[in-house]
Amino acid sequence: MTDGEVPLRGGRTTAGVVRIGDTVRRPPAANAQFVRRLLGHLSQSKFGAAPIFLGVDDRGRDILSFIEGEVPAELAYHEGRTLRQAAAMIRRFHDVGVDFVSTLIDRPADAETVCHNDLSPCNFVFRDGAPVAMIDFDAAAPGARIHDLGYAAWLWLDLGDPEIAQSDQRTRLATFIEAYGMYEADVVVSAILRRQNMLAAEGRRTGNIQMADWADRSRDWTERCFDRQQR
Repeated sequence: MTDGEVPLRGGRTTAGVVRIGDTVRRPPAANAQFVRRLLGHLSQSKFGAAPIFLGVDDRGRDILSFIEGEVPAELAYHEGRTLRQAAAMIRRFHDVGVDFVSTLIDRPADAETVCHNDLSPCNFVFRDGAPVAMIDFDAAAPGARIHDLGYAAWLWLDLGDPEIAQSDQRTRLATFIEAYGMYEADVVVSAILRRQNMLAAEGRRTGNIQMADWADRSRDWTERCFDRQQR
């Protein structure tokens, strides 16, 4: 590490990410060209809640604008106002992504927008308790917005935390869904359950038993909380 480089340790940071002045330097992701184009589109569209791609440094690292604020390391309880702000930002991101995927030649059939694919609070920058930007687009890809929204709802509400009452979670999910718009609750709950099943299967496939167990517990809790009668 050279002089002036400050490791960024907030959130669940990718290895090798550092801050230099008002920029972030990070190793390019496997889909770096896609991410660079996406960030350029977000900037041109005045999205205003994502880093700006500024080029590549002499070590081959992507240069991004630094966004001041705090990035949480773990999931936590978020009040209704914060949930509304996050859901509204996600909706704007998906809306802006519609034009971007329309320019792609080999996009999947269900690619109505760009999915971030890891819309955890741990990939958001906060100021004074409010989410102000999204970061870490390494997993971004064309897809269906409900796929992205289901995962986001799961993690922003921390569904499966036994310390949060089911009645509270149902109210908070309604708040999140209303702020995003477009979908009824049963559609979002179905998407949440699909993502929980997918992550559990991924954990078992990769040998990450802790992740698989967490996803399984979250799914079981979600099924109990949002049973057919409540949905």
